[in-house]
Amino acid sequence: MTLQSLVLSRRRLVAGLGLAVTCARLPAFAQAQGAPKNAPGDAFHALRAYPNTVTLPGRPPTSIWSYDGIGPALRVKRGEELRIRLINDLPEPTAIHWHGVRLPNAMDGVPHLTQAPVAPGGSFDYRLRPPDAGTFWFHPAGNASAQMARGLRGALIVEESTPVEADRDALLMLEDWPTAPGAPVTVNGAADVELAVRTNERLRLRLINATAARALALRIERHAPRVMAIDGQPAEPFVARDSRIALAPGNRVDVFLDLPLRAGERAAIFLVDGGGERPIARLAYAGEAVRSAPLPEPKSLPPNALPERLDLRSASRHYAALDTFARLPAPLHERPPLFSVRRGRVVVLAFANRTAHSQTVHLHGHHVRLLDRLDDGWKPYWLDTVTIEARQTDRVAFLADNPGKWLIEAQALRDGEARTGAWFAVT
Repeated sequence: MTLQSLVLSRRRLVAGLGLAVTCARLPAFAQAQGAPKNAPGDAFHALRAYPNTVTLPGRPPTSIWSYDGIGPALRVKRGEELRIRLINDLPEPTAIHWHGVRLPNAMDGVPHLTQAPVAPGGSFDYRLRPPDAGTFWFHPAGNASAQMARGLRGALIVEESTPVEADRDALLMLEDWPTAPGAPVTVNGAADVELAVRTNERLRLRLINATAARALALRIERHAPRVMAIDGQPAEPFVARDSRIALAPGNRVDVFLDLPLRAGERAAIFLVDGGGERPIARLAYAGEAVRSAPLPEPKSLPPNALPERLDLRSASRHYAALDTFARLPAPLHERPPLFSVRRGRVVVLAFANRTAHSQTVHLHGHHVRLLDRLDDGWKPYWLDTVTIEARQTDRVAFLADNPGKWLIEAQALRDGEARTGAWFAVT
């Protein structure tokens, strides 16, 4: 698998993109169905960040940092207000970034740039109404981004206002553990999970690549996963070629999986890593069929409020050399913005990766279209996290409709490389 397949064309995206599953037999923190809801009235859901000890697969008890256990899942309906009170029981300041959510700048969770860091023993109230339905996640960012490698991360599921054509909604979160050398990539904290399914059922499978700096690929044997959304935004549905999907760090994919096998049969979900494969989950068929025949092909998911077209003729065009970004946790807020643009302007931003390693780039507060290299056409999906190959330049376009100071984070896909960043202003 090449990293270029993550971002260039839909055909090459299909050759890579991954697959996500969590069902009722998984631990409670992994269940999207059982995720905490907001309390009534003006109450806040308390989310505590604290030192924790867990037993990772094949490892002795390991010290990590976590939010209420490994990978908690928060759930809210589109347009509802999410009210989260971060309680910092860590030995250092922290904050929460809501990855992929187009939210008010003051809630973006970048220490010093958008908010004061939350001191040990302190708290901060996050209030936001996610405008987009989809699969998102949360973790520290900016000057606090190194804390993610210790285990601080969780899922945010924003439900559509109307039901979608799936029987069940399920979540799979892929994680690595840089603070525990030799620990494998886990699925909701486990090395391998078994998923009980039924014939002719349709699962909506949500995948989050929550690793620090690893591109991942999955393959589902004997099934044809249909990609429905990328980075939280609906895409034109398409079947993943060779049942394989790959995601860069931070990417998410929603997949519909129709289940054609019979009771008693099993199928593995493989992690493709270093030329080999290992099973990380299994679909175990049991019980009576959900219906006598499969469901018809699904329609596209309901659209979110992103523009259908971007007028590039009068776009504000800018250049960003990734090797000039500040190393985090540098005092990023003391540097001038990479650029400043008026609200409502279309921006074309060229990311030049002049380094020897592929890098992922995450743009806060906005979603982008990846432009073709030879002209100003764009790929038929929205992204908030893109991969730029070594010694390559790729351009993205977006509508700068969200005022504030917005971080651009870059991470080399190489162990031990520091995260870097710059910021831009929408006025």
